[in-house]
Amino acid sequence: MKLDYNILWFEDIKSSFEAKKLIVKEIVEEFGFNFSEPRNEIDGRNIEAIDYEKYDLLLVDLNLAGTKGPALIDKIRHNEGVYTEVIFYSSDGEKAVRNVLKEYEIDGAYCAGRENDDFEEKVQKVIKTTIKKVQDINNMRGLIMAETSDIDHTMLSIINTVISTNSFGIKDSLTQKIFENVQSKVSSKKDDFDRFLRNNRIENVIKDNIMFDTSQKILAIQFIIDSIDHEITHPHKGNQFSTSYSELKQKRDLLAHVVEVYEDGIKKLKSGNRELEFTDEFCVDVRVKIKGHSTNLGQILSLVVQTNS
Repeated sequence: MKLDYNILWFEDIKSSFEAKKLIVKEIVEEFGFNFSEPRNEIDGRNIEAIDYEKYDLLLVDLNLAGTKGPALIDKIRHNEGVYTEVIFYSSDGEKAVRNVLKEYEIDGAYCAGRENDDFEEKVQKVIKTTIKKVQDINNMRGLIMAETSDIDHTMLSIINTVISTNSFGIKDSLTQKIFENVQSKVSSKKDDFDRFLRNNRIENVIKDNIMFDTSQKILAIQFIIDSIDHEITHPHKGNQFSTSYSELKQKRDLLAHVVEVYEDGIKKLKSGNRELEFTDEFCVDVRVKIKGHSTNLGQILSLVVQTNS
């Protein structure tokens, strides 16, 4: 599972595409995914050049310029071997779409009217269905591991930037804070740490994944946030970031070692004495938090880089 949701859209009326795109964007983001700009095709001239494997859903206007939407998808199904879910829609309404589809044998097809309410309801249900098909524990484990690894990299980039450029003039105070935090947890690598501390080699500390693990990165980022007076950092001050991201880290650590069990028909994840229910709400919450932290940290990284450019 990935965090980006990709749509291939066949629509020849630009105003309709732009209006409905906003509806679909809101739905996708409600489920905790990134809404990638859809590829918009107005006819079937490019169907042999499209990389269909990257798309999670096809949206197709029933009547396209010079061709029928179902005829186009029928061709894609048979010639390209693509069986991604597809929603056909038309201003003539859902019933009219179904009548046209009787002429074709298209599996995995859904029908909707062009009116926003009908279109929105059908798109929401189908997107939820496509998500649930890949929303098992292994996919969620892979998602959270990959995305939090990227976030770890962003946190380290922020820290390295502040230290290498003295962004916002907080290099010395950040260096001191990191040494204090790491010193309190280091035991097996005490000799290395003492040498780094003596020589003020902060760069060696933050390269060491044992000394400077995710928990230490979280503390360092919170210190940076608290030290910078900017509208981007204000919502995350006062341990807001460290508390929220530590909660996400706990879920990541739990997912890394859980086993699935069913109790009274409910899927639960257990690791030692810890457990949680594996529900749609849990998955959405994890994705929303990952997406939020990734966006926020990206903004902070841009802020500390731009300050010294």
